[in-house]
Amino acid sequence: MDDVTLAHPLVDAVGAGFVVHETDAAVVECSSERTGLLLEARRAGLVVVLLTPGTSRLTAAMSTMLRRTASSWVVRDGDRYRAAGSDVVADDVATAMLAPQTVTRSATIGPGAVPWVEALVSVHHPASDAATLGRTAELLLAGLAEGGPMAWGTVEPATLAWSVAEVTAFARRRAPRPTRLVAVAPTSGGVASVQLRIERSATGVTEETRLVLPRSVPSDALPTDDDVPTVLADLAGRQRVLLGTAWRTSGHPDATVSAHQLPLPVPLGAVVGAAAVRDLGIDPRTLPAGARAAGPARVPSLVLDFTPEGVRSGTVLSRGADAEARWRRLAQLGDALGPRAVELLGFGDRR
Repeated sequence: MDDVTLAHPLVDAVGAGFVVHETDAAVVECSSERTGLLLEARRAGLVVVLLTPGTSRLTAAMSTMLRRTASSWVVRDGDRYRAAGSDVVADDVATAMLAPQTVTRSATIGPGAVPWVEALVSVHHPASDAATLGRTAELLLAGLAEGGPMAWGTVEPATLAWSVAEVTAFARRRAPRPTRLVAVAPTSGGVASVQLRIERSATGVTEETRLVLPRSVPSDALPTDDDVPTVLADLAGRQRVLLGTAWRTSGHPDATVSAHQLPLPVPLGAVVGAAAVRDLGIDPRTLPAGARAAGPARVPSLVLDFTPEGVRSGTVLSRGADAEARWRRLAQLGDALGPRAVELLGFGDRR
């Protein structure tokens, strides 16, 4: 075991190929210390096991960071252990972290949870002084929540007052190194979480925006998500979108997730950028139902709407039926546009 890794103040135990960071925090944030541990362990070829009580919740940013670093979340179950997303209870952390996912994904909203809209949008910025960063987050929040980011930072909690100019200047100072930022936005449904990833590309800058937006809808009702494809189409007309996806999941109003809940992602809409439309050989003049051109007529993007026809005409579906109908709609569009389009969007492997 690497002495440097052992010396990290957040390492509470070590095992064969992994280290354990234990916390009893009710909400586990993506702090500078935890981020440092995850990145240091990855460089050393080690897995980090985050060990918490079963009642702890992770912020959306912390959950994403665990996935990106191939880390594990294990919770205490009495005097035993269980991996998040698994029903297998083990006698030790090492066995628990290797347990397969056994919790079935469900469209049902768990206790204390609300529906979420999650969006992941990548846009291209030319390499010019006029490029500004953070506008995608503003446009998504303005369209879906009639609000905007309040604070941003490199780690949680975000403490800097939101400013596109400051976000842009910060990323410029770090270039050509990639920049990862977090932001928060108060909404009627709770608190929205935003994550930005900004990287140089061969022709400019790629900005990836990940939004988690809690909706203020009772747990026994379905949210109205008709605005999602419209907002994506508007975004395609304002920015050079590469790819964008939006789906319905669920979590807590403060944009945190529980180890006991594993929501089924339900596709709501998507944008296939102009470059991908060209590469896929899609003819914008002959589009199937549920797909429409958006953005500049000369180089159009493609907006996909997975709203079932019955829902458009006012039919009220149960959560399970709605989820099944939207996935069926995605499959139909996939058949019409070709499997490469669906593979490109990555709906099947979102988490």
